[in-house]
Amino acid sequence: MKKSIINSLLFGFASSLAVSLAAAEGLSAESLGTKELSAEGAYIRAMPPGQQITAAFLKLVNSGEQACQITGGSSPIATDLQIHEHQHSNGMMKMRPLQSVAVEAGQSLLFEPGQLHLMLFGIKESLVPGEQQEFTLTTENCGSIVVAAEVRSLFKKKSVSSPKPISSPKPVNSHEGHNHHDHNHHGHNHSDKKMQDNS
Repeated sequence: MKKSIINSLLFGFASSLAVSLAAAEGLSAESLGTKELSAEGAYIRAMPPGQQITAAFLKLVNSGEQACQITGGSSPIATDLQIHEHQHSNGMMKMRPLQSVAVEAGQSLLFEPGQLHLMLFGIKESLVPGEQQEFTLTTENCGSIVVAAEVRSLFKKKSVSSPKPISSPKPVNSHEGHNHHDHNHHGHNHSDKKMQDNS
């Protein structure tokens, strides 16, 4: 009698444990599904003064076995984030919003200037080139992904270490501002007359 009770208890405990493990595996699979989507090379354009709209670009990679449908997103620095694309029509480029876009299984999707991209509206703060900002992309079936993006300037910075233009050589008898450290005396031929003048 006692043995049967113990066996029943053990069976009940094993069943509960199995259910718990199955549930945990289900949650694990679901959370892994949200990680199937990854972002690479994300950046946000810095805005010209007075503007509150900018664009973001990145590459989305789907390493999973199902397509991920991107439906939109949000960002703490903007009031709205939308998916947009450029279209060429009658020799003109037009921009239109998209409700969603798919990243096929095992494929990648590029958001780039002049093509598919993200638009951020109602920017709440000034965007400083070099800083990192975040936005979140939501999907229909793959969870959401938080993307860290670098702010990049529209204009290229001039190189601080750019070489100065080479000035024309000064006359030999003019020693004003002459830098002997930079000057190469090896093989330098001073005439006897100049040597006497300088002595």
